[in-house]
Amino acid sequence: MENQFFTCTKIHKGVYAAIVKDGQGALGNAGFVDLGDGILIFDTFMVPAAALELRRVAEEQTGKPVKYVVNSHYHGDHTNGNVIFKDAVIISTALTRQKMQESYENRDLPAMKAGMDSYFAQLEERIAKEQNEQLRIALEYDLSDKRKYAESLDLIEEVLPTVLFEDKLVLQGSERTVELYHFGGGHTESDLFMYLPDEQVLFAGDLVFVNNHAWMGHGNPHEWLTILEKLAQFAFSSIIPGHGKVGGHEDLQNMKDYIEDMIHFVSEMNQKGKSVEELMAEHMLEKYSKKDSPHVYEWNLNFLHGYLSQREVSHS
Repeated sequence: MENQFFTCTKIHKGVYAAIVKDGQGALGNAGFVDLGDGILIFDTFMVPAAALELRRVAEEQTGKPVKYVVNSHYHGDHTNGNVIFKDAVIISTALTRQKMQESYENRDLPAMKAGMDSYFAQLEERIAKEQNEQLRIALEYDLSDKRKYAESLDLIEEVLPTVLFEDKLVLQGSERTVELYHFGGGHTESDLFMYLPDEQVLFAGDLVFVNNHAWMGHGNPHEWLTILEKLAQFAFSSIIPGHGKVGGHEDLQNMKDYIEDMIHFVSEMNQKGKSVEELMAEHMLEKYSKKDSPHVYEWNLNFLHGYLSQREVSHS
């Protein structure tokens, strides 16, 4: 099941992953589950047009109405599409709702549009000079995604979750049970995930990226590792990541390795007294040179340089 925004993959009867297509504006993966008496949508993409297509596909595939929407965390590539689901019960943690609310309170559309125009100009300039083909293609996709977001800004509204939970919430449909868990914050201050115990499927949100550089700059990498340890205790055959293709257990381990290796690498550079500029000039860790979204690697170096320096000061 293909469309402009995503590929819809059937994981089990009534369980679907919506894996985004690069550069089309959806950006963060989503999915949907047939509960029997209605549909649960997991995350809602970055642009409303993609969310509208998600709703259409979900209702067409199941013949059911959308009953619940789950927001895994507050980032717009997982929540901007909420505007398409105003009639559904939207679920998140209290902290995720608070962070979403804050992002709308600080929303100044003219300033955002001006800032994005400036960002696009800088990005176009960089793309024109970029020698590394893999990085150039990633930057082109980033530019395309962000342009589609900019075009959608007037359509995005504040549509906040109304059902909030802290540790665990069980939704018992007429045909399927879904479990929502919250072990704190790793990728952001608050990240929930969804587990289907009978099908052994885990919708991880941005706690897991598959073959993608994982953005760390709004979270706590050390807490993230602790959460991944807990995730590993769940029995699952498929994991739907926030970014990347549908994966399995090895991808959970790969995610842990990535965070640990990045922390170790930047920590070593910090101990040698390297500046951010010197850090950026170092060759990318060979092990991760083929991962998608290589531009995010630079963002992570920049973030970790400051994060680890502060952490070392506070622990000394």
